[in-house]
Amino acid sequence: MPLRGTATHLATAAPVLALPLARVPENTLKFAVGVLLTSFGTFWGVEGAGAHWPGSDLALLAVILAVLAFALGAVGLLRRADRAKPPNLGAGPLQVSTP
Repeated sequence: MPLRGTATHLATAAPVLALPLARVPENTLKFAVGVLLTSFGTFWGVEGAGAHWPGSDLALLAVILAVLAFALGAVGLLRRADRAKPPNLGAGPLQVSTP
């Protein structure tokens, strides 16, 4: 029976959440999902290895913030490196001519 209640909740929430989520840029949504998947994976991986987090489940918030800070820092470094790269002056792929 709990599955039926879950399906009802999802069927009710889907139309309500569809429009606001459609307004979120796709790359932002992918970034947020990546941060959450990495955070939960790290948290559960450490717990699965037998270690215990200080603060128990509240440590997940710290893991999410740490992963977010690292990811934003990496994005900043990569953007800076991309700007410092010399521009491509249109020298497309190597053309080999046959005699």
